[in-house]
Amino acid sequence: MPSPSRTAPDQATRRGRGAGRTLARTVGGARPRGLDPAAGVVVTDVGRPDDPAVVLVHGIGVSERYYRGLARELASDRRVLAPDLPGFGRSPRPSRVPTVEDLADVVLAVLRHRGIERATLVGHSMGSQVVAEAMLRAPDVVERVVLIGTVVDPAAPSVVRQALRLARDGLHEPAGVNAIVATDYLRTGPFWYSAVLPHMFAYDTAAAVSRLPGPALVVRGEHDPVSSRAWARRLAVLAPRAEVREVPGAGHVAMASHAPLVAGWVREPPC
Repeated sequence: MPSPSRTAPDQATRRGRGAGRTLARTVGGARPRGLDPAAGVVVTDVGRPDDPAVVLVHGIGVSERYYRGLARELASDRRVLAPDLPGFGRSPRPSRVPTVEDLADVVLAVLRHRGIERATLVGHSMGSQVVAEAMLRAPDVVERVVLIGTVVDPAAPSVVRQALRLARDGLHEPAGVNAIVATDYLRTGPFWYSAVLPHMFAYDTAAAVSRLPGPALVVRGEHDPVSSRAWARRLAVLAPRAEVREVPGAGHVAMASHAPLVAGWVREPPC
């Protein structure tokens, strides 16, 4: 595994609001419990080390790439970490297929390795399950979770029905977002996607959210066919401390198409 101290400068230095902040990507460093210890994860690390930490956790089949607009928005006053989960993006595949619980351990391992004691966790789609599980496992570390486009909506409990909803979502996303998602899906490949998918369906999101020990913000795009308004509202009712918000005009990948708005919500202090 590459040394955790190896850092490669990003192609750009932020201007204006974040002037002087070099965006950097750091390779490796986390050794996930329960997975192959050699399967380090690639982590994008943006912002000043002493700023409040935010971790962006992607969904199934994709990578940190669709979070880059949100990361840029947050980097003016936050340290932003965006791991590629094992087997996705630039991170190698582990020796066995990870569960949602395993992926939560990966995220917490990234925080431990970086010396981060408290963080806000933002999860999209399956990533929402991951950050919810991480809060259940480490409430002293995870101070708040933001759940965007949370799955699996019980109104569409089968793989086929979820796939149809996801296909419809392309009509509500900018072309650039669709291109990122499509190329990431191709890189992941059908074998690994299909291997992880049953774990996403097996995870009881409603039960996890109902036990969250800290504050949660449930977010969905106005036109998101994957995570319905009824499902988002149900999650907000189930959580002990939560509210629900809708991104006007957005689809499933609301944080990519409306990064400034979502960044403002992420910055809000825990209530």
